[in-house]
Amino acid sequence: MIKTLKFLTNAFAVLAGIAVALMMFHVVADVFCKYVFHYPVPSTAEVVANYYMIACVFLVLAYVEAKGSAISVDLIYDNVGPAAQRVMRKIGQVGTLIFYVGLGWFSWDVAMRAYKINESVDGLWRVTVWPAKYMLPLGLAIACLVLLIKIFAGDRVRLVEHPSHNPSH
Repeated sequence: MIKTLKFLTNAFAVLAGIAVALMMFHVVADVFCKYVFHYPVPSTAEVVANYYMIACVFLVLAYVEAKGSAISVDLIYDNVGPAAQRVMRKIGQVGTLIFYVGLGWFSWDVAMRAYKINESVDGLWRVTVWPAKYMLPLGLAIACLVLLIKIFAGDRVRLVEHPSHNPSH
């Protein structure tokens, strides 16, 4: 299971990176076509908002959690001992897990309803958006698995390689 989770964590991070690149090219093409040919790429805003941005945010969550690179404020954390830091880390991980589970549960219901009605948005072209709705619960589910491993296994299990732990350096 750990190997599968490592693969999914890294694969989703790569997909999120690809989404960023595609979004960049799509928006640049839209601006270029708008000002050079006076005809923008149809439905750019709809595709960017409903596919690329969702992928950028939710598919990378597991990687961020596995790497321990979420945004944090260390004002108190840096001024307490290692035991208190461990407790604070666990409290933060459990709180994050609870939030992700709640958001994932809610987003699964939203995705299922979107699928049932074949949800789409209208721009210059109609864009089917229900498939993108599944990126939220999927990304959150993998992030929850990563958090469960971090909560119960701590640093004994590495899901992503840190530069300092990479044997090739």
